[in-house]
Amino acid sequence: MWQASNAKFTATTSNGSNSFSTGTVTITSNPGAALFTVSGMKPGDTGSACITVTYGGTLTAPVKLYATSPSTTNSLSSYITLQVEQSSGNSTITAPSCTSFALGSSLYNSTMLAFGTTYTDYASGLAAWTPTGSSSRDYRITYTLSSSAPNTTQGSSAAVTFTWEAQNS
Repeated sequence: MWQASNAKFTATTSNGSNSFSTGTVTITSNPGAALFTVSGMKPGDTGSACITVTYGGTLTAPVKLYATSPSTTNSLSSYITLQVEQSSGNSTITAPSCTSFALGSSLYNSTMLAFGTTYTDYASGLAAWTPTGSSSRDYRITYTLSSSAPNTTQGSSAAVTFTWEAQNS
C-alpha cells in the first residue's frame, strides 16, 4: 500500500483595504438673484452692483464668466456698456453693495451686445480665476447707457444672465 502526502508550503501578503473617492467642484454666488432691475433709463444713466462668487470644491477648477439668455429690442444692448471688474483676493464685500470692493483687474469693458454674443459658454467664457481650494472673488459690474443712444431706443429692453462656471481640468 502506498500513501501520498498532500503537504505544501504557502505564503501570502496584502496591503490593506484600498479605497477611492472623487474630488468636488462646487460654486455659488451671493446674491443668487439678478443684480439689476433698472427701468426708466435715459441716456447717460449708470449704475453698479457687486456679487461674490465662492468656490468650495476640492479640485483645481478654472472659473469662467459668460452670458446666457441675452435679449434686446431696438438694439438697446449695443448702447449699454458693461464693465466687469474682479477683486484682488478673497471676498471683502456684502453683496450687492460694492463698499470695500478691492479692484484687482478689469475683465471686460465693451457693449452688452458684444458680451452676450462673444462669451456664450464655458469654452468661450472670460477667464476669471483658478482656485486651488475654497476661496471667493468679488465682481463689480457697472452699466452705462450711452449718452448717444438714439431716439429709437425709447421703450426698449435688454437682458442678460451672468453665469460663472467652474470645471476641473
